[in-house]
Parts: sequence; C-alpha cells; structure tokens
Amino acid sequence: MSSNSLLFSLNNEGKVYALPTSGSCWREFMYLGLEFKTLSAVPHFLWAVGGDRQIYLHVHGLEIPIRVQEESYENERWLPLEGFSARLLPTDRYHFSSQDGTQDRAIHRIRLPSMAWQWEGEWQLELTLDGHPLDHDGWTYAVDFPAQFGPSKQWKSCVRRRKWIRYRKFSAMNSWCAIAPLHKDPTQEPFIDVSIGGNQIPFAGPGTLSVWAITAHGRVMYRAGVSATSPEGLKWTNISIPPNCDIKQISVGATGLVWALLWTGRAIVRKGITKDSPTGEGWLEVKSPSETKLTVISVGYNAVWAVSSDNKVWFRKGVEGNMAGTSEVSAMGTGWLEITGNMTHVSVGVNDQVFAIGESDKSIYWRSGITTAELTGKRWRMVQANMQLSRTSSSASMVSSASNNAKHHSLTMLNETTQLKSHINIHNSWEESHSAPIEHTLPIKPPKEHISKKTTAATDIDLTGKSYETTLKNPRAWSPVRSVGSVVGMEAQPDSDSSVFDVDSGMYFDEEVSQTAWGTCDTNWTFVEAGACCIDPVQVPHWFTDSQNSLNSDLNANWRIQILDCLKNRNNQDLDLSDYGIAIDEKGWTRSCEARLITANNAGEDCILSLYWHALENTGTLSVFKPDGTIKFILNLGEVTSVMSASEPGSPRLALTVPRQNKEAIKIQFMAEMEQEEWLNVLVDITSQINGLSGKPSASSVWAVTSSGDILNWDPMSIQQNTENKGSYSKEYQLIGKNIVPGFVTTLDNNFPPGTSLKIVGSLFDEVGRFHVNLQGPEVKKQRHKIETEVPEVHFHFNVRFDQNTVVCNTKTSGNWGQEERYDLPLAPGQEFTINIICIREGFKVLVNEKKVCFYRHRLTPDSITSAQILGPMKLYTMEYTSTSPIIGPDEMYWRMIGGYLRRIESSQNGIVWGITHDHRVWVYTGGWGGGILKGIGSNDGINSMNDTQTYCIYENQRWNPLTGYTSVGLPTDRYMWSDITGKHKRTREHTKLLSRHWHWISEWMVDYNTPGGVDSDGWQYATDFPAPYHGKKIFTDCVRRRRWYRKAQIITEGPWVRAGSTPLLDISLWNEGDNTSVWAVTLGGDAIYRTGVTVTAPAGTHWEHISNPQSLIAISTSCGVVWAVGRKGELYYREGISTDNPAGSNWKLIEAPKCTIGFSHKAKVTAKSVSLCNGAAWVILTNGIVVVRTGITNTCQEGTHWKYMTVPFTDDKSMHSIKALSLHRFIMQLFDNEMTFKQVSSGEQGVWGVDSDGVLHRRLGVSATNPVGIAWQPVLSGGGALLHVSARGRPL
Repeated sequence: MSSNSLLFSLNNEGKVYALPTSGSCWREFMYLGLEFKTLSAVPHFLWAVGGDRQIYLHVHGLEIPIRVQEESYENERWLPLEGFSARLLPTDRYHFSSQDGTQDRAIHRIRLPSMAWQWEGEWQLELTLDGHPLDHDGWTYAVDFPAQFGPSKQWKSCVRRRKWIRYRKFSAMNSWCAIAPLHKDPTQEPFIDVSIGGNQIPFAGPGTLSVWAITAHGRVMYRAGVSATSPEGLKWTNISIPPNCDIKQISVGATGLVWALLWTGRAIVRKGITKDSPTGEGWLEVKSPSETKLTVISVGYNAVWAVSSDNKVWFRKGVEGNMAGTSEVSAMGTGWLEITGNMTHVSVGVNDQVFAIGESDKSIYWRSGITTAELTGKRWRMVQANMQLSRTSSSASMVSSASNNAKHHSLTMLNETTQLKSHINIHNSWEESHSAPIEHTLPIKPPKEHISKKTTAATDIDLTGKSYETTLKNPRAWSPVRSVGSVVGMEAQPDSDSSVFDVDSGMYFDEEVSQTAWGTCDTNWTFVEAGACCIDPVQVPHWFTDSQNSLNSDLNANWRIQILDCLKNRNNQDLDLSDYGIAIDEKGWTRSCEARLITANNAGEDCILSLYWHALENTGTLSVFKPDGTIKFILNLGEVTSVMSASEPGSPRLALTVPRQNKEAIKIQFMAEMEQEEWLNVLVDITSQINGLSGKPSASSVWAVTSSGDILNWDPMSIQQNTENKGSYSKEYQLIGKNIVPGFVTTLDNNFPPGTSLKIVGSLFDEVGRFHVNLQGPEVKKQRHKIETEVPEVHFHFNVRFDQNTVVCNTKTSGNWGQEERYDLPLAPGQEFTINIICIREGFKVLVNEKKVCFYRHRLTPDSITSAQILGPMKLYTMEYTSTSPIIGPDEMYWRMIGGYLRRIESSQNGIVWGITHDHRVWVYTGGWGGGILKGIGSNDGINSMNDTQTYCIYENQRWNPLTGYTSVGLPTDRYMWSDITGKHKRTREHTKLLSRHWHWISEWMVDYNTPGGVDSDGWQYATDFPAPYHGKKIFTDCVRRRRWYRKAQIITEGPWVRAGSTPLLDISLWNEGDNTSVWAVTLGGDAIYRTGVTVTAPAGTHWEHISNPQSLIAISTSCGVVWAVGRKGELYYREGISTDNPAGSNWKLIEAPKCTIGFSHKAKVTAKSVSLCNGAAWVILTNGIVVVRTGITNTCQEGTHWKYMTVPFTDDKSMHSIKALSLHRFIMQLFDNEMTFKQVSSGEQGVWGVDSDGVLHRRLGVSATNPVGIAWQPVLSGGGALLHVSARGRPL
C-alpha cells in the first residue's frame, strides 16, 4: 500500500485531516484560518470548497514535480538575395509556430498559465534530431513546408527550422491553490460543491481528470483542461441542466460517470461521457428509493452508494463504469438495495471501497468484504486511529495534560517560522482561466547559505513576493482578491507541510518544540472523502479493531485458569518412555505423483515422479518412471542448478536445469496448479538445503528475473571454493567410466591465460595410431548445405602420432592450419600417462610423465581459449584445471528462488537490491526469503504483500476488399486476423487465459486509442500492407488496417520486498562507493531522478530529487561517479559535474553514437536501447539487439574514447578498411558474436552478464582491463522459463 494512498476527512470545525493507509494516525493540514465545507480527491489531487465558498486545489505526494515542455519552431525560407530569412511567403507558416505550422507560437507571447507555475531556465535550442547531434545553431533543412527535415543543408534546401524549448514547473506543490472564480467578485456566484474523478475514463490517455462543480445559483460547471500535468485546468464551462432541477451535490466516478443530487431528493445521471465527449450528451433521471429522499450520493468505478434522509444506506445495482459512456442502463443501474447501518455521509474510493460516517457517534466506518464479485461488502468496521492535534483545535485542551502519556509519542515537525505579514501586491485585473496559490502559501525561502542552522526564525527574507514573482510577467494573471471569507493566516512551507503525507515519523513529543501532538480523543467527523484511498482487501491497514475494548474480559475467567494449571502440572509427572518408539525417522521420506514429461517439441509423455529426501545425510533424488514402472532416469538433486516455474495458461509446469545430465531444462507438467506449487516449494527447499543456502544472500550475488516473474539468485559465496594452493585454484574432473573415444570436450571457465595449467591423467589403448589434445576457442555456426558448427581457432594442437613416431604441435587460425612443429615421441601404446600443459607468457610448456617434451610459442593470445578437446583411443581417469582465480562453472551455480514477483532487478556492491514490476512500481529487497508459492520455506521476517498489473494486447487485422471494404478475410499469405504484434502467432480474445490462479482480470477487453503511430476514431491504424509503417489517417493506397485490444490482469502474492516511493519508473541503476549508494532512475514520463538517503540500514532511501533533462529518457546507468542515459530517440548522454558536493551534476552532454547495422537492413535506423556502465566501459544494446562497448571511460573523460564492436560495422565503404585493421582471428570472433542478439546486459565488478533474445542467460568470458570487450559468451542458465533480466553489479569475490 502506497504512503500516498490517503483517506481525507473534515471534522466539525471544518479542518482537513489525512489518514495514510501505510500509517495509523490522522494528520491535520496546517490551519490557514479558513474552514472547508466539502472535499473531493483522486490520488495526489485534492479539491475543496472553502468557507468563503470558493474552490481550492491541493497537489501533494508527487515525488516528481509537474513539468511541462513548451516548444516553438522557428521557421525561415531561403531568398535569392538575402539567404535564409525570417520573411516568409504569405502561404507559409508563422515565423514561430507549432510543429505542424498551424499555430502562432511566438516566444514572447508564450506565458505561464497561472501564478502556480514557474519557468525553469530560459529558452534554449534543441540540438538533436532523432538521436543525432545538430550544429550549434540547431537548424534542420528541407525542400519546403511541410517536408522531411534533415540535419544537413543541400542545394535544394529552400526552408529550414529549429526547435526552441523551455520547461515550466508547477510550483504550488503541497500548498492550497485558489481556483479562479466565475466572476471578478467571487461572492457574486459562490460554489457549493465540487467533485473530481475521471482518472480511469475508458480509452482516455494517461493523466486525464474530470472536475465538476455546483454553484449557489444551481448551475453545473465543468472545469476544462484538468489533467495530471495541468492540475488547475483552464476555464469553467457551463453544462445545461433540465428545467426545474436545482442541484445541491455532484459526484464523479473514476470512469467519468457523473451523478447529481437534487434538492428534491431525486438523482440525475449524465449520459454519453466518453474520452471524446468528457462533458456528456444529456441527463437521465433516477428515482430515489421508495418513501424517502436522497441526501448524499457517491460514485465509484462499478458502484454508486447513497444515503437517504432517514440515514439509511443504499447501493445502486447494475452500474458498470466501463460501459456507462455508451449504455444508459450501465450508467443508471437497475435498482436500489438497502444496506444495513445508519449513516450521515458516504464516499466510494478506489477499488469501490466504501467509507461512511455513523449517525450517532459521528465516527468513520469502512465497509469490509467488498470485492469485484461482491460489491456490497459484508459489514461495517470502525476506523480507529490516533489524532494529531494542534493548539488551534478546540479539542487540544482535552489531551494537553495527558499528551506526554499518549499512546503514540510521535511528532510531525513542521518547522514553523514566525508569522510575518507580507506586502504582496494584489492585481486588480482578472482572467477566467487563471488560478493562483493563495496568499502566503508559496515557499518563501532565502538561499541555503543565508540560513542559520541554529535558528528557525525567518531573517532577511524577501516578503514582497518578488522572489518567486520574477517569472510571473503576465499582467493578466488572476490572483485571489480580498473578499468576504478571504484566506488569512500563514501556511507551512511546502517542504515541511509534505509531512502530512508521510508515514508516522516516530519522533518523540516535545511540548517546547512544536504545537502539534498525538491524541486519542474522540472527534466528530462531518465529511469523509475516499477517492484517493486505495485499500488492499487482502492486507487491510492497521486502522481497525473488532472491539473498542482493548482488554479481553475472558483473560481471568475460571475456565482459562484451570486449563493453564493443567498444562503446568503435566510437566511434573514422571513418564516411562521405554515402550515408545523413536519419533524421528532417520531413513528419509518419499513423495510421488503422476505427471507429464514435456519433450523438446512441446509434446507430453505420461510419467510417475518419485522424490526421495534424507535430511540427515543431506541427499536426495528425483526418479522419473514410465507408466509401466520402468525407470526413465534418476536425477541427483545435488546436481540441480535451478528450479523455477515454467507454466503456460492451463498447463502448470516447473523446469529443472541439470547441466551435468541434460543441456536443456527438464520440464514437468502437473495435473493441477496446487500440486505444481507444492512440488515447486518442496524442490526449492530441498535443493537449497543441499547447497547450504538459507536467508539473505551475500552482497556478491547475481540476480535474475524470469518471464514468469520468479526472482533467482546465485550466491558465489556459498560455493565450496576450489582448493587454493599458493595463490592458485584447482578444479578436478572425474572422468572414470566416461566413453571418450568419440571425443571429450570441457569448458575452461577462466580461459587459459598465463599461469593456467591443464593436467590429464589416463592410459592408452594397446592399439593406438594417434591422439590429440586441443586448446581451442568457441564454436562458430556455418551455413553450407546445412547449419554446422566448426571450431575455426585452435590455439594449441598437441598431436601424438604413433604411426609417424613423432609429436606434432600446431595452431589453426581462421580454419587454416599453420606451420607444424615436430618433437620426439614420449609415450608407447598401452602406457599410462600424465600430460601437463602449462601456459606462461611466452608460450605453452608441455610435460609428459614429469618430463619436458616441448615448448610452443603463442601464435594466438591464450586469453581467448574457451575449451579443451581430447580425442583418441585411450582411457581418462582425471583432469585437473588450475587457474589463478576461483573456478566456477555454470554446473556449479545454483540459482535459488527468493520469492516475490518482478520484471526488472538491480543490485549493488553493498547488498542493496531494487526491483521494478510490470506496472512500473518500485520495490526494495528486505533480506527475507519465501512468500507466495514459497510460503513456509523461510521465516516471515520481511515478507510483505505484493501485487502487479500486466496488460495483455492482441491485434485485430483486416484487409480491404473492393466489394465489401475492410473485412477479416485476408490473403492466404496474410497474418492471422487476430494475432500478436508480429502476426506470426494466433491470438484471440476468447482464448486468452491467465497464467495461474494467482492472476485475475481487472478490466474487460478494450480498444487501445493510444497505440503508437496514431489511430482513427475507432482505433484503427492503416498501412499499405502487412507489415509496414502504420498511421492513423487512411489514405487511398492503404490496403490493410489493424487495431490493438488490451485487457489488464492483476496478481496478488507475497515476497521479501517493500515499496519504495510511489513514482513509477522505467529503469533504475545502483552503485555503491563506501557508505554512499547512488540510485539513479528514469520515470515513466522520461525524467531523470536520483534517490537520497539510500544506505544499508535504510535501503529504500528518503525521497527523489528531480534532474532536468533535455529529452525524455528510457534508460540510465551509473558507475564510479559516472552517469549515462539513453534518450527516447536512441541518443546517448552523460551527466557532467557529478561530485560528492553536487550529486545531481550540472548538465547533460551528448555522446557520439555507435555505428553498427550488421546483420540487418542497412536502411534500418539503429540506435541505442539500453546501457550498463562498469569500470572504464559502457555496454550498450542497440535496437537490433547488437551489443557494442564504449571504452576509455574515466572521471575526467566520462564520454569515453572509442567504440568497440563485437560485430564488424558494415555502415559505409570504409568498412572494409576496418576489416583490414582487424586481425583475421578477431574478425572471425566478431562474426560469431554477430549471430547473437541480446535484450539486456548487466556489467559490474562481477563481470558482464546478458540475457539473449531467446531468454538464455550468458556471461562474458575474458573481460579484462586490456580486453574490455572479452572473448566469448558462455551459456549459464537456459531454464524452461525464459529469462528477462539480470543484474551482476554485486561485490566481487
């Protein structure tokens, strides 16, 4: 539950209180000398009617400020005598215009919408075009208006333009902002009610809001232009009402549905409210319940609740919010249903949760048990939370004497300063569309260096308003006027007033420090507003107790005392245990079930699973039998490297990876989901015990996320490290019993740099002609008559030829053998042998049976050796691989399921781990283990409720027919008429199923009107053919069209994760230096932010700081004080000026873009998609999946020096020159890497890891300071559940 989920209320004094769902205490808004009459809220936006009958707005809880980019295009035309000039043709666009040229956008005429806004900086030029830099003047050129503009001037360029941008920021955060009245004299037509909603209007764009109000004259007013980026809107619009209808109250639901209540007790409903018609089309009358009149109405998502004059509660049946704009029945409902309880007020909030005020006790009640299936709920539960009282409250004296003994000794420090009267000049002019912060509410702060740390008194502060009025140049801007009931008093500064929206501070109460305290006195509530309150029905807030009496009267009952005495006396009896057996079974236990074994072609074979586990010996096996009882195979659970969910809709499955036995994951399908979850739980528990894992992993861990949302962790500290001997590490391979006649190949996990050795022990057959040992590079796929694999690079070929009585050493480069070197034969047929190959800086030294046979100088760098091959008629006993660093192969990496559900994950060197879900919410790892389907494995410490929302999308495709127009009948070569985005897979609305029982639908199928590329009024996109670029406006050459349908689903689970703030994020990056942890992120809107206060003891940090950026961003990465970011158009930036004293840096600088299009269309534009920084290098993934590396990155050269390509950049005629500059060996290696594309890469002190396009996890071998690109990718984990994300930024071993 978010800390910004708030329940608002008014007491009988007209003061506003807020109760966060993550807290347990009411917090009072700073008193301004103005009482409020009504409230209406959605998350972050609170509207109210004050005692002066004017409307006020309070924007709160936004971690990222509201910023809007204003833009203007400067246009010029080339004239023969003058060159490019601002004198345009009469038919041309304006000199300064909008992008399409239809609007005059003269810079000097672009003003702030109201006094609530401030400019951020001056007008500046945008110096990039589609991710590529422009010259310092920012001009782009074209043949004429309108046309395609480019960065280079050509002989035919007759027009040019450049883009000016400037940002404005909403500065009235956490302050009351007065909304412009209807007339210059606000008393001429005061307001009596206001309501905000519409944040979930079907098909509407994100941030849409709807505000309606009622005046004392009975007029209905709609506030045009209200949105998340324009919270105060533009102007009031009158909405006509039926004759003889005097409206006293209005309510707007989340879907925009509007109900209004008449003074006669009847209700009317606004019909036809859609995204294209936010004010609707007309009114419908709804009769009140029989023999009573309605006094209060409240609209939710799929519910309408009301209170009648006799204080009875009513629920309106049949209301469907999604269909209310198109169906009158869905808007009106079908009938009234009486709900038990007597209430005076009711309010419906998020998820249709209902709050009400009791008739007799004036307490607030919550209707428990409300779900999508049961909208009426079950019973009323009283909200019981402590109260924050101020000395301005009449109730303060009731608890002043007992404040030191209050239940909660906490305090909200508001940093109140001495109230001084300022002399702000009130403008006499007025404009309907403008609003302003009320007097004294904007922050008036001196510069930080002038503030004394020892006093909170305001000294040398400019109280004239000029400190913030410098940007308010508009003389027509409306400002509040002094009238009857105008605001007086002093409001707290926004920075301190925001504490109202935080959780309990936990600070001790000090009577001399503050005028606020926590009390437990009863309050008479008169109004409650739940529009911004989101309650999870599964995990409710700590507001409720089933009994008002906290003491249980049965504690001292006689029956309880007797039972306790019997239990105590039982231990005093002497029991003879000689006849009792041993309670602990030392033989282990078994478990079996019927299942299906999924084969490579996704077919199923019936089987019987039998699990054996011996806890004392810490061993276990999983046996798979055929239905007739014959054994199919047996798995040693000690060799299992991962257990994860691999379910598909309707097919509950799990996947086990056993690399020592099978290259591919073993998938097992169960009969029911419950059974699959039980087996998954048991297998994770057993394999974790075998590997000695429990609790929190170390800071050296590598984290990964699967497509099923499972979080995996590999902790290298848990591995029994290889035997260390004088700074070297050894790994021994037991080869007895293995048939190596067809050849034996093993991976050398640390490559073969100087200091490495390979010792082979075995015996030759009596009849032997030749055998050889190869130290070789990676395999390469080649297309001949069929796809084959070949090793083009053999660094060292040691060939013992008995038929020639010699030893031949050679090197194979690019598929061709070099000059042979021959040595004397050291062995005889049938002889046992020990071959020891030692790599030193100059070459390879070979010892056979402790005698030196040869020394072979390096022809290729040994760092690129990835495997060893042994082939010949012999028996191998053991093989020992020795390296200068710990040897850890993929078969030794156990990936433990941690619990929870995520989409992205990011770790740091001090063990702090953050994650992002599909709905872009941020989570921080608590250090626990378990939760959800892993319930019962670890302790409950740190386990919290988690939820995520995922959007399912399908495409409806149609082709144009000359006779019938567009139909669902396509050509035989066309894509499916209902498909995914590629058109290769059939998808229909009817057959789209949820992945598991933990998911549930939260919406119906709807047309997506926000599909990239634009849509028409019915959501269609048009193109010449499949596939082709799509556009929203049909032209005569368009033969096909498509539209996207979407539906949302939600999962509710548990895991060792806790929410960190409420700002939705696209990407996040962590880096640790000493005690400081840098956390940089990109918001859903593309803004760069960084988190303050992140430490090991407080991993969630304190708050976000906003960083201005020239363009919207999509990805970010930080390392060693360097920050890189990727723009929406693929451009790369680095942040200049970052230091300890200035962690935010100073400005963004553009980085030279990589040039690489190999393997794809040369005409396709390839730009950056993501970035990961490590010491000295930046690993960048391009839009075509290719990985490139920027080297030479230091604190003094943060943009780096050179691009290193894992592929040859065939971009122009100079490409062949780059090939010649490469060694042929390196060229072949790059061609191999070219065949691999990646969707995510993580680089750090743990090395470089990546997830390829098939969802296989790899690590990069051979990465070093001298070779930052590395040698080759090594597959690590290819579980049944394709991987999505990996983070390898932990502490090195």
